[in-house]
Amino acid sequence: MKKIHRKYCIALALLIIFALLKVTLVPNLQHTALYRPLKDGITALGWVLVAYMGYWYLERRRWEKASPEERRDMERSGQDERNQFLWGQAAYFSWQITLAAIAAMAVVMSVLDCTAGILAAAVLFGVHVLSYLVQLSRLSQKF
Repeated sequence: MKKIHRKYCIALALLIIFALLKVTLVPNLQHTALYRPLKDGITALGWVLVAYMGYWYLERRRWEKASPEERRDMERSGQDERNQFLWGQAAYFSWQITLAAIAAMAVVMSVLDCTAGILAAAVLFGVHVLSYLVQLSRLSQKF
């Protein structure tokens, strides 16, 4: 459970940083083109973090209420080969869908002649592929 606790602390720190940005930085950009997207983006990321923290809290309560036998079963269920295979297949499918969504975004932005949108799609594609390669490297060293 230590790993989850670390993730919870990171989520809480990010939530605090986003709240500070929304209170300090965003109001100063009120008369610029970045105001609305930045405000909406920070709000959306904040809600995602709040949802994650709620999920973490419910999982922690479930873990604390479980008997030692149930805890062993919970740990084992995340590590068996079938679940790992299913998670891998789901991750691969979501990776393909995300790439298709980024490609569709790039096409729409190029039709609309929106340079910022095309650049955003290119950056998203780069981040997507880079994160895949980094994770592949980490997993190959681990196994």
